[in-house]
Amino acid sequence: MSSSALPEAACQLDSRYWKITNANGNVEEVRGPGVVGEYPVMMPGKVHEYASCTTFSTTSEYMEGHYTFHRLANKEEVFNVLIPRFHMVCPPFRKSVVRSQGSTNDRSWLNDDDSDGDGDHGDFRGINLGGGGAQCPRHV
Repeated sequence: MSSSALPEAACQLDSRYWKITNANGNVEEVRGPGVVGEYPVMMPGKVHEYASCTTFSTTSEYMEGHYTFHRLANKEEVFNVLIPRFHMVCPPFRKSVVRSQGSTNDRSWLNDDDSDGDGDHGDFRGINLGGGGAQCPRHV
């Protein structure tokens, strides 16, 4: 919250709403209390940051939504703060030839040339989620 805000502007986050649209146009709506289990109180000059994650059903998606707050001085005064649309893209990764073949000198896998024009950029395989079936926990 801006440090120039009046003390009467102090508020607390109650809930969040996300509209997530994947590359195929499929929409998922997520509503829930707080953010990652927290209900931050915002006062003039205070900043609240948190980290969260989501799983992707396609290689790119976008999200938009809002947070719902109430004023500390008057819990009946409820308002939404809009979150503008932002895009998310799964970063590509390469299957490491070095790891799979045991060579420490071969760096040919670093070449991301797409000279054949097929759009696959060599050994790019999509997002690397670590061990098989790894998923980010979703806070709902």
